[in-house]
Amino acid sequence: IAKVLADLGDEVQRIYVLIRPRRRADGGEIAPAERLQQLYETSLFARLRLDPARWARLRDKVVPVTIDERRADLGLSAADRHRLISEVDTIFNSAATVVFDEPLSVSLQANIDGPMALLELAHESGRPVNFVHVSTAYVNGQRHGVIADEELPLDRDMRQVIEGLPPAYDPVADVADCRAVCERTRDASRSAEQTRRFKREILAQHKSLSRKLTKSRLDRLTEERRQRWVDRRLVDEGMSRARAHGWNDVYTYTKAVGEQMLTLHRRDLPLVIVRPSIIESSLLDPEPGWITGLKVMDPLLAAYGRGMVPDFPARQDITLDLIPVDKVVNTTLAAASTATPDHVQVYHIATGDENPVRVSEVFEYVRAHFLAAPMLDRDGKAPKLPVWRYPSLRTFRLIF
Repeated sequence: IAKVLADLGDEVQRIYVLIRPRRRADGGEIAPAERLQQLYETSLFARLRLDPARWARLRDKVVPVTIDERRADLGLSAADRHRLISEVDTIFNSAATVVFDEPLSVSLQANIDGPMALLELAHESGRPVNFVHVSTAYVNGQRHGVIADEELPLDRDMRQVIEGLPPAYDPVADVADCRAVCERTRDASRSAEQTRRFKREILAQHKSLSRKLTKSRLDRLTEERRQRWVDRRLVDEGMSRARAHGWNDVYTYTKAVGEQMLTLHRRDLPLVIVRPSIIESSLLDPEPGWITGLKVMDPLLAAYGRGMVPDFPARQDITLDLIPVDKVVNTTLAAASTATPDHVQVYHIATGDENPVRVSEVFEYVRAHFLAAPMLDRDGKAPKLPVWRYPSLRTFRLIF
Protein backbone atom coordinates (compact mmCIF):
# COMPACT_ATOMS: atom_id res chain seq x y z
CA ILE A 1 0.00 0.00 0.00
CA ALA A 2 2.73 2.44 1.00
CA LYS A 3 4.78 1.73 -2.14
CA VAL A 4 1.79 2.08 -4.47
CA LEU A 5 0.72 5.36 -2.89
CA ALA A 6 4.24 6.79 -2.84
CA ASP A 7 5.26 5.90 -6.40
CA LEU A 8 2.04 5.11 -8.27
CA GLY A 9 -0.47 7.15 -6.33
CA ASP A 10 -1.38 9.50 -9.16
CA GLU A 11 -2.07 6.56 -11.51
CA VAL A 12 -4.21 4.53 -9.13
CA GLN A 13 -7.87 5.39 -8.69
CA ARG A 14 -8.67 3.18 -5.70
CA ILE A 15 -7.10 0.57 -3.42
CA TYR A 16 -9.49 -1.77 -1.66
CA VAL A 17 -7.84 -3.37 1.37
CA LEU A 18 -9.38 -6.59 2.66
CA ILE A 19 -9.00 -6.53 6.45
CA ARG A 20 -10.19 -8.81 9.23
CA PRO A 21 -11.57 -7.26 12.41
CA ARG A 22 -9.30 -7.92 15.39
CA ARG A 23 -10.09 -8.46 19.05
CA ARG A 24 -8.72 -6.20 21.77
CA ALA A 25 -7.35 -7.58 25.00
CA ASP A 26 -10.55 -6.47 26.72
CA GLY A 27 -12.70 -8.41 24.24
CA GLY A 28 -13.71 -5.38 22.18
CA GLU A 29 -13.30 -5.26 18.42
CA ILE A 30 -10.82 -3.22 16.39
CA ALA A 31 -12.68 -2.35 13.19
CA PRO A 32 -10.85 -2.55 9.83
CA ALA A 33 -10.89 1.26 9.43
CA GLU A 34 -9.21 1.61 12.81
CA ARG A 35 -6.62 -1.03 11.94
CA LEU A 36 -5.85 0.88 8.74
CA GLN A 37 -5.47 4.12 10.71
CA GLN A 38 -3.01 2.40 13.04
CA LEU A 39 -0.99 1.38 9.98
CA TYR A 40 -0.94 4.98 8.69
CA GLU A 41 0.65 6.13 11.97
CA THR A 42 3.70 3.86 11.57
CA SER A 43 7.07 4.84 10.10
CA LEU A 44 6.06 3.09 6.88
CA PHE A 45 4.05 6.17 5.86
CA ALA A 46 6.37 8.80 7.38
CA ARG A 47 7.60 10.03 3.98
CA LEU A 48 4.04 10.47 2.72
CA ARG A 49 2.99 12.37 5.84
CA LEU A 50 5.59 15.07 5.09
CA ASP A 51 3.21 16.51 2.48
CA PRO A 52 -0.14 16.75 4.35
CA ALA A 53 -2.19 17.88 1.35
CA ARG A 54 -0.97 15.10 -0.94
CA TRP A 55 -1.18 12.57 1.88
CA ALA A 56 -4.83 13.46 2.51
CA ARG A 57 -5.59 13.07 -1.20
CA LEU A 58 -3.82 9.72 -1.44
CA ARG A 59 -5.30 8.38 1.78
CA ASP A 60 -8.80 8.94 0.43
CA LYS A 61 -8.02 6.44 -2.31
CA VAL A 62 -7.63 3.60 0.21
CA VAL A 63 -10.87 1.89 1.22
CA PRO A 64 -10.95 -0.74 4.00
CA VAL A 65 -13.23 -3.70 3.31
CA THR A 66 -14.31 -6.00 6.14
CA ILE A 67 -13.88 -9.72 5.46
CA ASP A 68 -14.24 -13.03 7.25
CA GLU A 69 -11.68 -15.25 5.55
CA ARG A 70 -13.22 -18.39 7.10
CA ARG A 71 -16.30 -18.06 4.88
CA ALA A 72 -16.43 -19.21 1.28
CA ASP A 73 -17.73 -15.81 0.16
CA LEU A 74 -15.18 -14.02 2.41
CA GLY A 75 -18.10 -12.59 4.36
CA LEU A 76 -18.30 -9.61 2.02
CA SER A 77 -21.38 -7.41 2.18
CA ALA A 78 -23.44 -7.21 -1.01
CA ALA A 79 -22.36 -3.59 -1.54
CA ASP A 80 -18.65 -4.34 -1.08
CA ARG A 81 -18.84 -7.36 -3.35
CA HIS A 82 -20.51 -5.31 -6.09
CA ARG A 83 -17.86 -2.56 -5.84
CA LEU A 84 -15.00 -5.04 -6.03
CA ILE A 85 -16.49 -6.91 -8.97
CA SER A 86 -17.25 -3.74 -10.93
CA GLU A 87 -14.11 -1.69 -10.20
CA VAL A 88 -11.06 -3.85 -9.42
CA ASP A 89 -8.67 -4.69 -12.25
CA THR A 90 -5.79 -6.19 -10.23
CA ILE A 91 -5.91 -8.49 -7.19
CA PHE A 92 -2.87 -9.05 -4.98
CA ASN A 93 -3.20 -12.04 -2.68
CA SER A 94 -0.53 -12.24 0.01
CA ALA A 95 -2.64 -13.60 2.87
CA ALA A 96 -1.43 -16.95 4.20
CA THR A 97 -0.51 -18.89 7.28
CA VAL A 98 3.25 -19.45 7.31
CA VAL A 99 3.31 -21.76 10.34
CA PHE A 100 5.24 -24.90 9.40
CA ASP A 101 3.24 -27.19 11.72
CA GLU A 102 -0.22 -25.67 11.46
CA PRO A 103 -3.23 -28.01 11.71
CA LEU A 104 -4.10 -29.21 8.22
CA SER A 105 -7.58 -27.62 8.39
CA VAL A 106 -6.13 -24.17 9.11
CA SER A 107 -3.56 -24.41 6.30
CA LEU A 108 -6.22 -25.55 3.84
CA GLN A 109 -8.43 -22.60 4.68
CA ALA A 110 -5.70 -19.94 4.56
CA ASN A 111 -3.47 -21.19 1.75
CA ILE A 112 -6.00 -22.78 -0.62
CA ASP A 113 -9.57 -21.71 0.19
CA GLY A 114 -8.71 -18.02 0.62
CA PRO A 115 -6.94 -17.62 -2.75
CA MET A 116 -9.69 -19.62 -4.47
CA ALA A 117 -12.36 -17.32 -3.00
CA LEU A 118 -10.51 -14.32 -4.44
CA LEU A 119 -10.18 -16.09 -7.79
CA GLU A 120 -13.94 -16.64 -7.82
CA LEU A 121 -14.39 -12.93 -7.14
CA ALA A 122 -12.22 -12.15 -10.16
CA HIS A 123 -14.25 -14.53 -12.35
CA GLU A 124 -17.49 -12.84 -11.28
CA SER A 125 -16.29 -9.54 -12.70
CA GLY A 126 -16.41 -10.93 -16.24
CA ARG A 127 -13.33 -8.85 -17.07
CA PRO A 128 -9.65 -9.88 -17.47
CA VAL A 129 -8.69 -9.07 -13.87
CA ASN A 130 -4.97 -9.55 -13.22
CA PHE A 131 -4.45 -11.97 -10.34
CA VAL A 132 -1.09 -11.74 -8.57
CA HIS A 133 -0.52 -14.52 -6.05
CA VAL A 134 2.31 -14.32 -3.53
CA SER A 135 3.52 -17.85 -2.91
CA THR A 136 6.91 -19.07 -1.65
CA ALA A 137 10.08 -20.31 -3.31
CA TYR A 138 9.81 -23.37 -1.07
CA VAL A 139 6.84 -24.80 -2.98
CA ASN A 140 9.68 -26.63 -4.73
CA GLY A 141 9.92 -28.80 -1.64
CA GLN A 142 12.81 -31.24 -1.50
CA ARG A 143 14.03 -30.52 -5.05
CA HIS A 144 17.70 -29.70 -5.57
CA GLY A 145 19.64 -27.90 -8.29
CA VAL A 146 18.52 -25.19 -10.70
CA ILE A 147 14.76 -24.61 -10.65
CA ALA A 148 13.14 -22.66 -13.47
CA ASP A 149 10.61 -19.84 -13.19
CA GLU A 150 7.69 -22.01 -14.26
CA GLU A 151 4.43 -23.30 -12.87
CA LEU A 152 4.29 -26.55 -10.93
CA PRO A 153 3.12 -29.66 -12.79
CA LEU A 154 -0.61 -30.13 -12.40
CA ASP A 155 -0.55 -33.93 -12.57
CA ARG A 156 2.40 -34.75 -10.30
CA ASP A 157 3.30 -34.06 -6.69
CA MET A 158 6.83 -33.05 -5.72
CA ARG A 159 7.84 -36.63 -4.86
CA GLN A 160 6.95 -37.73 -8.39
CA VAL A 161 8.81 -34.73 -9.85
CA ILE A 162 11.97 -35.47 -7.84
CA GLU A 163 11.97 -39.19 -8.61
CA GLY A 164 10.99 -38.76 -12.26
CA LEU A 165 7.84 -40.83 -11.84
CA PRO A 166 4.95 -40.77 -14.32
CA PRO A 167 1.98 -38.49 -13.58
CA ALA A 168 -0.23 -39.92 -10.82
CA TYR A 169 -1.49 -36.98 -8.80
CA ASP A 170 -4.71 -34.97 -8.79
CA PRO A 171 -4.59 -31.77 -6.69
CA VAL A 172 -8.40 -31.44 -6.65
CA ALA A 173 -8.82 -35.00 -5.36
CA ASP A 174 -6.03 -34.47 -2.84
CA VAL A 175 -7.71 -31.34 -1.43
CA ALA A 176 -11.04 -33.19 -1.24
CA ASP A 177 -9.36 -36.03 0.63
CA CYS A 178 -7.72 -33.55 3.04
CA ARG A 179 -11.13 -32.05 3.78
CA ALA A 180 -12.59 -35.50 4.37
CA VAL A 181 -9.81 -36.37 6.82
CA CYS A 182 -10.37 -33.12 8.70
CA GLU A 183 -14.12 -33.77 8.89
CA ARG A 184 -13.65 -37.38 10.06
CA THR A 185 -11.25 -36.18 12.76
CA ARG A 186 -13.75 -33.58 13.98
CA ASP A 187 -16.57 -36.15 13.95
CA ALA A 188 -14.44 -38.61 15.92
CA SER A 189 -13.71 -35.94 18.53
CA ARG A 190 -17.45 -35.42 19.09
CA SER A 191 -18.36 -39.08 19.48
CA ALA A 192 -19.98 -40.07 22.76
CA GLU A 193 -17.10 -42.41 23.62
CA GLN A 194 -14.43 -39.76 22.99
CA THR A 195 -16.41 -37.13 24.92
CA ARG A 196 -16.62 -39.49 27.92
CA ARG A 197 -12.87 -40.06 27.68
CA PHE A 198 -12.19 -36.31 27.68
CA LYS A 199 -14.37 -35.84 30.76
CA ARG A 200 -12.74 -38.74 32.61
CA GLU A 201 -9.31 -37.25 31.95
CA ILE A 202 -10.41 -33.81 33.18
CA LEU A 203 -12.05 -35.22 36.32
CA ALA A 204 -8.94 -37.28 37.05
CA GLN A 205 -6.82 -34.14 36.85
CA HIS A 206 -9.17 -32.23 39.17
CA LYS A 207 -9.92 -34.92 41.74
CA SER A 208 -7.35 -33.47 44.14
CA LEU A 209 -9.23 -30.15 44.24
CA SER A 210 -11.45 -29.59 47.24
CA ARG A 211 -14.30 -28.11 45.19
CA LYS A 212 -16.13 -29.94 42.45
CA LEU A 213 -16.32 -28.81 38.85
CA THR A 214 -19.58 -27.22 37.81
CA LYS A 215 -21.26 -28.65 34.73
CA SER A 216 -20.64 -25.48 32.72
CA ARG A 217 -16.93 -25.47 33.57
CA LEU A 218 -16.63 -29.18 32.82
CA ASP A 219 -18.29 -28.62 29.44
CA ARG A 220 -15.92 -25.75 28.65
CA LEU A 221 -12.84 -27.74 29.62
CA THR A 222 -14.12 -30.68 27.58
CA GLU A 223 -14.52 -28.49 24.49
CA GLU A 224 -11.01 -27.06 24.95
CA ARG A 225 -9.56 -30.57 25.27
CA ARG A 226 -11.52 -31.72 22.24
CA GLN A 227 -10.10 -28.88 20.13
CA ARG A 228 -6.53 -29.64 21.27
CA TRP A 229 -7.09 -33.31 20.44
CA VAL A 230 -8.28 -32.40 16.92
CA ASP A 231 -5.43 -29.93 16.38
CA ARG A 232 -2.75 -32.44 17.42
CA ARG A 233 -4.04 -35.03 14.99
CA LEU A 234 -4.41 -32.56 12.14
CA VAL A 235 -0.87 -31.24 12.74
CA ASP A 236 0.43 -34.81 12.43
CA GLU A 237 -1.76 -35.45 9.39
CA GLY A 238 -0.56 -32.31 7.61
CA MET A 239 3.13 -33.03 8.23
CA SER A 240 2.91 -36.69 7.21
CA ARG A 241 0.98 -35.89 4.02
CA ALA A 242 3.40 -33.10 3.11
CA ARG A 243 6.46 -35.35 3.45
CA ALA A 244 4.82 -38.23 1.65
CA HIS A 245 4.17 -35.91 -1.31
CA GLY A 246 7.73 -34.50 -1.36
CA TRP A 247 7.31 -31.26 0.58
CA ASN A 248 8.93 -30.44 3.91
CA ASP A 249 5.93 -29.28 5.94
CA VAL A 250 2.25 -28.43 5.75
CA TYR A 251 3.03 -24.79 4.89
CA THR A 252 4.97 -25.50 1.69
CA TYR A 253 2.61 -28.36 0.83
CA THR A 254 -0.56 -26.25 0.96
CA LYS A 255 1.11 -23.27 -0.73
CA ALA A 256 2.15 -25.56 -3.60
CA VAL A 257 -1.29 -27.14 -3.93
CA GLY A 258 -2.77 -23.64 -3.72
CA GLU A 259 -0.71 -22.70 -6.80
CA GLN A 260 -1.92 -25.80 -8.63
CA MET A 261 -5.55 -25.09 -7.78
CA LEU A 262 -5.31 -21.49 -8.99
CA THR A 263 -3.69 -22.62 -12.24
CA LEU A 264 -6.29 -25.34 -12.81
CA HIS A 265 -9.24 -22.99 -12.22
CA ARG A 266 -8.00 -19.69 -13.68
CA ARG A 267 -9.54 -20.40 -17.10
CA ASP A 268 -8.30 -17.41 -19.18
CA LEU A 269 -7.68 -15.11 -16.20
CA PRO A 270 -4.18 -13.56 -16.25
CA LEU A 271 -2.33 -15.20 -13.33
CA VAL A 272 1.07 -14.20 -11.97
CA ILE A 273 2.77 -16.22 -9.23
CA VAL A 274 5.66 -14.67 -7.31
CA ARG A 275 7.75 -16.89 -5.04
CA PRO A 276 9.90 -15.07 -2.48
CA SER A 277 12.41 -16.93 -0.38
CA ILE A 278 12.87 -15.85 3.27
CA ILE A 279 11.44 -12.33 3.52
CA GLU A 280 13.29 -10.13 5.98
CA SER A 281 13.70 -6.43 6.79
CA SER A 282 14.03 -3.78 4.09
CA LEU A 283 17.19 -2.81 2.26
CA LEU A 284 16.24 0.83 1.61
CA ASP A 285 12.51 1.52 1.55
CA PRO A 286 10.95 3.02 3.64
CA GLU A 287 14.26 2.96 5.55
CA PRO A 288 17.06 0.42 6.00
CA GLY A 289 16.05 -2.37 8.37
CA TRP A 290 12.31 -1.63 8.46
CA ILE A 291 10.09 -4.50 9.59
CA THR A 292 7.05 -4.98 11.80
CA GLY A 293 7.24 -7.39 14.73
CA LEU A 294 9.51 -10.41 15.01
CA LYS A 295 9.29 -12.36 11.77
CA VAL A 296 10.93 -15.52 10.42
CA MET A 297 14.56 -15.36 11.63
CA ASP A 298 14.09 -12.42 14.00
CA PRO A 299 13.24 -14.41 17.17
CA LEU A 300 16.46 -16.39 16.74
CA LEU A 301 18.54 -13.25 16.14
CA ALA A 302 16.96 -11.41 19.08
CA ALA A 303 17.60 -14.43 21.32
CA TYR A 304 21.25 -14.47 20.27
CA GLY A 305 21.47 -10.73 21.04
CA ARG A 306 20.25 -11.51 24.56
CA GLY A 307 22.91 -14.20 24.99
CA MET A 308 20.40 -17.04 24.87
CA VAL A 309 21.72 -18.95 21.81
CA PRO A 310 25.30 -20.05 22.49
CA ASP A 311 25.56 -22.21 19.38
CA PHE A 312 23.62 -23.41 16.37
CA PRO A 313 23.63 -26.66 14.35
CA ALA A 314 24.15 -25.74 10.70
CA ARG A 315 26.60 -26.03 7.84
CA GLN A 316 28.54 -22.78 7.72
CA ASP A 317 28.55 -22.68 3.92
CA ILE A 318 24.84 -23.25 3.42
CA THR A 319 23.03 -20.45 1.58
CA LEU A 320 20.55 -18.63 3.78
CA ASP A 321 18.28 -17.19 1.09
CA LEU A 322 17.20 -13.92 2.67
CA ILE A 323 15.42 -11.31 0.55
CA PRO A 324 14.58 -7.75 1.74
CA VAL A 325 10.88 -6.99 1.92
CA ASP A 326 11.17 -3.91 -0.30
CA LYS A 327 12.70 -6.06 -3.05
CA VAL A 328 9.71 -8.39 -2.77
CA VAL A 329 7.25 -5.48 -2.97
CA ASN A 330 9.01 -3.95 -5.99
CA THR A 331 9.17 -7.26 -7.86
CA THR A 332 5.56 -8.13 -7.07
CA LEU A 333 4.30 -4.78 -8.38
CA ALA A 334 6.48 -5.04 -11.49
CA ALA A 335 5.34 -8.62 -12.11
CA ALA A 336 1.70 -7.51 -12.16
CA SER A 337 2.34 -5.63 -15.41
CA THR A 338 3.43 -8.85 -17.17
CA ALA A 339 0.14 -10.69 -16.61
CA THR A 340 -1.23 -12.38 -19.71
CA PRO A 341 -4.17 -14.73 -20.33
CA ASP A 342 -1.94 -16.93 -22.52
CA HIS A 343 -0.01 -18.61 -19.71
CA VAL A 344 0.89 -18.36 -16.02
CA GLN A 345 3.84 -16.08 -15.28
CA VAL A 346 6.12 -17.28 -12.46
CA TYR A 347 8.91 -15.33 -10.78
CA HIS A 348 11.21 -16.45 -8.00
CA ILE A 349 12.32 -13.57 -5.76
CA ALA A 350 15.49 -14.89 -4.19
CA THR A 351 19.26 -14.49 -4.11
CA GLY A 352 19.80 -18.07 -5.25
CA ASP A 353 23.32 -18.80 -6.48
CA GLU A 354 23.85 -15.37 -8.07
CA ASN A 355 24.28 -13.39 -4.86
CA PRO A 356 24.27 -15.96 -2.04
CA VAL A 357 24.65 -15.14 1.64
CA ARG A 358 26.08 -17.93 3.79
CA VAL A 359 24.94 -18.80 7.28
CA SER A 360 28.35 -17.90 8.67
CA GLU A 361 28.23 -14.47 7.01
CA VAL A 362 24.81 -13.71 8.50
CA PHE A 363 26.08 -14.72 11.93
CA GLU A 364 29.12 -12.46 11.60
CA TYR A 365 26.94 -9.49 10.63
CA VAL A 366 24.51 -10.19 13.49
CA ARG A 367 27.29 -10.59 16.07
CA ALA A 368 29.01 -7.38 14.91
CA HIS A 369 25.70 -5.52 15.20
CA PHE A 370 24.99 -6.67 18.75
CA LEU A 371 28.56 -5.97 19.84
CA ALA A 372 28.18 -2.42 18.53
CA ALA A 373 24.62 -1.96 19.80
CA PRO A 374 24.14 -4.48 22.64
CA MET A 375 20.75 -5.48 24.03
CA LEU A 376 21.31 -4.55 27.68
CA ASP A 377 19.69 -6.52 30.51
CA ARG A 378 17.75 -4.99 33.41
CA ASP A 379 21.00 -4.12 35.17
CA GLY A 380 22.31 -2.32 32.11
CA LYS A 381 24.86 -5.03 31.33
CA ALA A 382 25.59 -6.38 27.88
CA PRO A 383 25.22 -10.17 27.56
CA LYS A 384 28.11 -12.40 26.56
CA LEU A 385 27.91 -13.20 22.85
CA PRO A 386 29.72 -16.46 22.09
CA VAL A 387 31.20 -17.33 18.70
CA TRP A 388 29.21 -20.12 17.14
CA ARG A 389 31.09 -23.37 16.39
CA TYR A 390 28.27 -24.94 14.33
CA PRO A 391 28.19 -28.41 15.93
CA SER A 392 26.52 -31.41 14.37
CA LEU A 393 22.89 -31.92 15.26
CA ARG A 394 23.85 -34.89 17.48
CA THR A 395 26.42 -32.83 19.40
CA PHE A 396 24.00 -29.91 19.67
CA ARG A 397 21.32 -32.16 21.20
CA LEU A 398 23.80 -33.71 23.65
CA ILE A 399 24.92 -30.27 24.85
CA PHE A 400 21.50 -28.73 25.16
